[in-house]
Amino acid sequence: MRRVVCLSLFFFSHAFALTVKHDLGETEIPNIPQRVVALDWVSTETLLSLGITPFAIADTDGYRHWVAFPALPDTVKDVGSRREPNLESITALKPDLIVINEAHAAVYPALAKIAPTVAFNVFNGEKKPLKALRTMTVTVGSIFGKEDVSHDVINATQHIFQQNNARLHEAGMANLPLVVVRFIGNTHVRIHGEGSLANDIVTELGLRNSWQEKTNNWGFSSSGIDTLAKHQQATVVYLEPLDDAQRKAIFSTPFWKAMRFNRENNVIALPPIWTFGGLISAQRMSNEITENLIGNAEK
Repeated sequence: MRRVVCLSLFFFSHAFALTVKHDLGETEIPNIPQRVVALDWVSTETLLSLGITPFAIADTDGYRHWVAFPALPDTVKDVGSRREPNLESITALKPDLIVINEAHAAVYPALAKIAPTVAFNVFNGEKKPLKALRTMTVTVGSIFGKEDVSHDVINATQHIFQQNNARLHEAGMANLPLVVVRFIGNTHVRIHGEGSLANDIVTELGLRNSWQEKTNNWGFSSSGIDTLAKHQQATVVYLEPLDDAQRKAIFSTPFWKAMRFNRENNVIALPPIWTFGGLISAQRMSNEITENLIGNAEK
């Protein structure tokens, strides 16, 4: 028997078979996977959010440093960098599913020979990452027979957005302008605008993104730090981690000290949250922005 949703699914006796439509084609998955390899962090986060521990991922140390949550168990193996995963290591692990994004398109044919491979491109020309994450979460949940769990994660995320939106509205912060940045070195920033996860979260919170310039498919613009002078009325939200030397080099400059957002204490720091992450990252960013804005107002 076959039925089609975003996936095609059929069962015969105790057998499981699945045809998954994804961003690089269609893939047949004969059984519920037990040894999944994830080659990008949004896939890793999504798997973990559904209670699925990947057998291996790309760049375990980087995930723990930049993404952090959900926590990655120590048992998870490393298969090289996200840009250049080690195909020999992946082959040796004998995975039964590989999850990638479109950045791996060049090696997709080679990966597909190792194991069934699916690709999800959350950050793309459509510039609606939250929508794409919801679709991805449901699809991944279906692959593992965890459709109910996937909908629980989606509903919990929306509930958090609604709660935080209400709190900010009650605090008189509706439509408050923000600019969300990640410092690159001491003199440049990535500013998150249309198409970014941060932008979607700002919108869900009932706030306003002050940055309305053109962005790339990842949803950010790269610029010198002096660009922030055009957004002094906004609250600057920046993401850790920063080391002590970088912190001193940025925040002790005459430029930074002169900025209105600095003088009025409208600068908030978020802990390490992956701005290209999944729904757990979205939940955390929503919570951290809300807590910091309300905390700042109470000082």
